[in-house]
Amino acid sequence: MKFFNTLLAISSIAFLTACATVNNPEGGAKDTKSPNLTSSSPKAKDLNVSTRSVVLEFDEEVQPNNLTKELLITPNTGNKYKVTTKRNRMELVFEKPLEDSTTYTFNFRNGIQDITEKNTAKGLMLTFSTGAYLDSSRISGKVVDLLSQTPEKETLVALYPLADTMNIKKGSPYYQALTNEAGEFSFENIKEGDYKIYALSDKNNNSIYDNENERVAYKSEAIKVTPKQQQIELQTIRIDTKKPILQRRENFIDRFTANYNEGIKSFIGRSVQSKKDTLLYKIAPDGKAIDIFGGNGFTGGKAIITATDSAGNATTDTLQIAFQGKRPQRFQGAQIKNNGVKNGAGYYSGQPITLEFETPVKINSKEPVLIYADSIVTSKINYPQESKLDPTATELTFKVPTIKTRNKQISIGLDSMGVVAVQGGKLKFNQLPITIAEAKGTGSLKGTITTKYTSYTLQLLDKDGKIKHQSRNQKSFDFRNLEPGAYNLRVLIDENKDGRWAAGDPELKREPEKVYIYNKPLEVRANWEVEAIKLEF
Repeated sequence: MKFFNTLLAISSIAFLTACATVNNPEGGAKDTKSPNLTSSSPKAKDLNVSTRSVVLEFDEEVQPNNLTKELLITPNTGNKYKVTTKRNRMELVFEKPLEDSTTYTFNFRNGIQDITEKNTAKGLMLTFSTGAYLDSSRISGKVVDLLSQTPEKETLVALYPLADTMNIKKGSPYYQALTNEAGEFSFENIKEGDYKIYALSDKNNNSIYDNENERVAYKSEAIKVTPKQQQIELQTIRIDTKKPILQRRENFIDRFTANYNEGIKSFIGRSVQSKKDTLLYKIAPDGKAIDIFGGNGFTGGKAIITATDSAGNATTDTLQIAFQGKRPQRFQGAQIKNNGVKNGAGYYSGQPITLEFETPVKINSKEPVLIYADSIVTSKINYPQESKLDPTATELTFKVPTIKTRNKQISIGLDSMGVVAVQGGKLKFNQLPITIAEAKGTGSLKGTITTKYTSYTLQLLDKDGKIKHQSRNQKSFDFRNLEPGAYNLRVLIDENKDGRWAAGDPELKREPEKVYIYNKPLEVRANWEVEAIKLEF
């Protein structure tokens, strides 16, 4: 009986303990509610604050979420802090007292979340002053990429007092903000005064412009920040200050090749005896190799060449050029040059096509090009009426003729007796197969330009931002034989009329020259002309 009573007592205690245990209910709706701030110390807009800590209390348990990166404290005084969290309470304790008579703003962004579903505390900001008043000056604006005019999201915007020697290249900003998805930024409760302003695509997250792969924006003059609202537009640009380097030289019997460490945008060259840039040259598809040919009275000797990259950095070298050795064995005979036609895409009737020869040639035939369909010659291309040899004598361009055949596969043949090498042995040509595209046709864009500027470059860009055509200082344009698709028009304005568009200043003093983007993409359709486009800038 005694044993039975003891067992009953133990069972009763276990039952009561189990009844008293509260477990989270299984299932139910997912928690999507963001944590809300219930109190803080100091409170929002408090004055004469004297503390080394900031305490936040929420309506649920919270945790930091990459807080050291997400939290933006302005002004930035370099005062480090530690974060401690206990249930619904978070405290930031600073190593040093906060600066006297200073208005502080804490923008927590996505730095605090609950511990259940990691819902972020949205729009959490806290502003207070260690002095007798709150600074009330403000400024807002937008950051865009200069060359595309698209918004720059998650981009650092930095303010430095004009009287301070610091700038974006030397140290962290005094005030900083980050742009939203639309590229917009805003500063509030900052001290009135004159500031240097910058924007930076801060790839290494150190708030300093120390990497040429980062895009930067800046104003050549300081801005005056007051309580009156004002909008500032910043346009980022990648500034490349490194000049191209000539790494290797190659001598061949038909050309001299200069190999650079980066892509070359433009090139000029002349013999030391000539005052004009008359050297014949061709830039390789990757831009890194320049082939220099004989011609225009140049047969070799000392020459001065200048190569310029896409950022406008130029390097000049004086070289001894000799045409000697063998022909370069890059390919045999001839090949079809990619004139913007994608791999696997067909050619349509009337589309220009370029044949590239392995070496400079002379054309001795009136019909050097033969078009084969079903193993039968269906067309012959006349020279020079229907085809054109480029100045280097290495490229022949003509238009694809209309082919009356159901077979979409045709071949291009060359008359080996009518197309001969200028130097070296006989050339051997194989037939070059191409595909005739469906009769989708091409379109064109035509318009006029009205502007006060006298020096500018108009560029036609495809949907990927690649330059398809460009022209300088023309009052009208007519881009023909365009494949169907979306295109954009961009104008680079040479404001100082020095013959080139200036992308930016490595010292961040002179602003980039202006860029104009037509206000909407232009849709090109097959067999359709878009006319009366008006560009005004």
